[in-house]
Amino acid sequence: MKFIIDKSEIKTVISGATISGSLNFPARTASFSYIYNDKDEDFANYKVKIGSKTVIQNNDGENIFTGSVVEIQYSKDKNLVQILAQDRFSQLMKNKLTGRLKGEITSFLKNGLSGFDISISALSLLKNEINILSFGNLSYYDILMIAFNKLYNGTDFKLYLDGNSELKVLLPLLSTPTAELTVGQNVLSAEFLADDDENIAKITAIGNDDVVSGTVVKLVDKSTDKQGYFTVVKDIHTYKNAYVMSLELKERSLN
Repeated sequence: MKFIIDKSEIKTVISGATISGSLNFPARTASFSYIYNDKDEDFANYKVKIGSKTVIQNNDGENIFTGSVVEIQYSKDKNLVQILAQDRFSQLMKNKLTGRLKGEITSFLKNGLSGFDISISALSLLKNEINILSFGNLSYYDILMIAFNKLYNGTDFKLYLDGNSELKVLLPLLSTPTAELTVGQNVLSAEFLADDDENIAKITAIGNDDVVSGTVVKLVDKSTDKQGYFTVVKDIHTYKNAYVMSLELKERSLN
């Protein structure tokens, strides 16, 4: 894996990284730690600040996270820096708009989002116009949600930024499965529960970068000949010696 902060590769990362997300929160979060030595000639390249651009790549050189540092903790006795970063949605939620927002939604969002380094090809789905008055209470993310709410007219959806900051739209009630997970094979452990007449599951599985909150997986248990389709409610991807993911799932019918 590669860890890049403000275009400088950090080569002293320890214990890998975690990248996580939730169906109920827009931004994905990454955390990792690295060793520094202020006497080392590379120390200048390892300095970091709030807002520093952070990119994590997998072993195939693919971006699995792009975002900005939101929290830094120093442990001087261990020469350790702990980094917490969030993807670009955290910035979209913080930047508030004031005034009347009127006109063709796609043009407005393309102009507004151009400064956030987000790929926005998904905006081509939007055809409607907006006429919204914001008193500083609406963010760019709120405007995105308003626009896609009109498009999907009550159908559940989740906006998501992939590892390249490409805007994606996930439809938990309509999407076909992103992956098939089999208990005893790529599923390492599984716990099945019932909550308010809903079947839920908590599993640990071999990692798959495409499985994130809002996607749908097919879960198979060959020992009982049971299978079901589950929406990922929460995901934690842990990249260490072995890459695993912990998922919280909610069952649904495949439409």
